[in-house]
Order: sequence, then C-alpha cells, then structure tokens
Amino acid sequence: MKKAHFGPGTVTVIAASFFFTPASLTASAQKVSSEVLLPLNYIIGLREDGSSDPTVTEACEKKYKSGIGKEISVKYHITPTRNSAVALVEDTKVRLTPLGIPDTYSFTSDKMPTSLKSKGFLRVIFTMEDDYDREVVHIIAAGDKLTGKCYLSTQPFRLRQ
Repeated sequence: MKKAHFGPGTVTVIAASFFFTPASLTASAQKVSSEVLLPLNYIIGLREDGSSDPTVTEACEKKYKSGIGKEISVKYHITPTRNSAVALVEDTKVRLTPLGIPDTYSFTSDKMPTSLKSKGFLRVIFTMEDDYDREVVHIIAAGDKLTGKCYLSTQPFRLRQ
C-alpha cells in the first residue's frame, strides 16, 4: 500500500484556496447599502394564531384603506459584522432590528413610535432574500376587536409552515 505525501507546494495551494474564494461565495461578506420603495397593496384580517380571518378583513379594509397604495421606504445596510434597517411609515422613521433568519435578511420593529402606535400600527417587518431580491414589507396593525389583527403588506398573505 502506498502512502500519499503532500509537498510544500500542495499545502500552499490548499491554504490559498481558503483566502481567494470567488466573489459569488463571499456575497454575504460585502457591504451593501440601498433603499427600496414598496407599495402596500394588500390588507387581510388575522386571527390570534396568525391565520387569515375573512370576518375581520372588511373591518381592516375600512380602518386602513388610506394606506393602500402608499409606499413604504426602507433603507438597509448589510455588512459582515452588522445589519441594520430603517423604515419610513407615514413620514415616521421606524428602526428595525435584525431577526437572524437563515437565507434571508429579515428585520422587525422592537418599538413603534408613539405617532404610529396611536394609529394602531403594532409591528413593521422587512424581509429580502440573501441575494438582495424579493423585498417585502408587512405591517401588523390593531383590528377593531381585541382578538383580531390587520395585516397590511406589499404581497398577498400566505401562511407559512
């Protein structure tokens, strides 16, 4: 049985391959700053468990109809060490915190500014794929009843499992 021996040149080539990776493999290590404008086009009522509730949808549409078609601006900064985002909702800045969901850049509001909270806005969520595509904004807002919530979004509601 022969033993394989690695020479000094082989070790150098292997070590260099760790340092010189193609740009496509280091996309997440790049610094990216951008701004997107996304129109709110969908409203649906939600139950407490997160499923859609058609009986609440009509009340949500009445309560938040002025928001349909309005654009939400989101500025984001992605770096190897820190990700951040800020949404502009009804001329009010909302700081968004990274969620750490694999294969996406996802952010949510920890605190809503008082001016938006008084209008019923509870949470802003911004998500995009890790290739900086398919940006989506969701806003969870208070419904007319304590148990119902309203979902305003840039894309149709879809329950994920």
